[in-house]
Amino acid sequence: MDEKDLELIITIARTRNITVAADSLYLTQSAISKRIKNMENELKNRIFIRTHQGVRLTTAGELVLEKALKITNEFSEMKIYLESHGKDVFGSLTIGVSENFMFYHLPDIAASYHLKYPNVKLTFKTNKSHNLYPLVLNNDVDLAIVRGNYWWDGVKHILSTETMCVIYDRKYENVPLKDITYIERTTDSVQYASMNKWRHENDLMNPPSIIVMDSISSSMDLVKRGIGWALIPEVALDGFEGIKKPCYFANGELFTRQTFLLCKEEVAKLPQARTFIDEILKNKIEHTRIESNA
Repeated sequence: MDEKDLELIITIARTRNITVAADSLYLTQSAISKRIKNMENELKNRIFIRTHQGVRLTTAGELVLEKALKITNEFSEMKIYLESHGKDVFGSLTIGVSENFMFYHLPDIAASYHLKYPNVKLTFKTNKSHNLYPLVLNNDVDLAIVRGNYWWDGVKHILSTETMCVIYDRKYENVPLKDITYIERTTDSVQYASMNKWRHENDLMNPPSIIVMDSISSSMDLVKRGIGWALIPEVALDGFEGIKKPCYFANGELFTRQTFLLCKEEVAKLPQARTFIDEILKNKIEHTRIESNA
């Protein structure tokens, strides 16, 4: 059954006359009779019966008519809505976001986007980057914002490049870092390897003690309390009053971390995805080398 069949049922139920219905729909009586027979075979129920007073619905036909009216009304409302909102962006979008990007960057972007496109339903899923990558691969999220340069053959945009900094309380200003507690932070394997590489090059692999924290904010809380030193991205250092120094590798390369937006080509063509990508690219975080305040 299709939209024309539903129209046929409604018209016959209204006119109660095959001839009148045929004229109204610009069909022959034989064409209508054939379509009724096909519908009844598909539904495995009689829809109409002929009487001396014309055509009337069976009990099953009454149910079919009720559903037909509901479907055609909803279809009509949908067309009216689409015609009147043809230039609006609506729909839904599920976005996987790395924890740090969500905390430090996304609220302003999400608020700006919602003001421009209030008819789009945004759903955010926050997680570690290595957990988000398989989600976007398997279409469990529409877009993913991840830290690290993952392999990707779809739409890929770099959103930020941030300097990694060593930070500690001013009371340690004249104390070698190797003599201070290292506040380690759990992170993905690639970032962990880079942090260890920097520590190794700076002879910092054997601190007097190590405290392991599970987030940037908790690591910074200990640094602010004078417990030890940590490696923290510059995005988290606004308002930090202790010592902060940009980190360089032995070859002179600045120690940075990058954040990317990943999206499949077919998803990027959706208006709600395209406009979100445009919005987030307008808010790209330009890399600025943070100056040492030692």
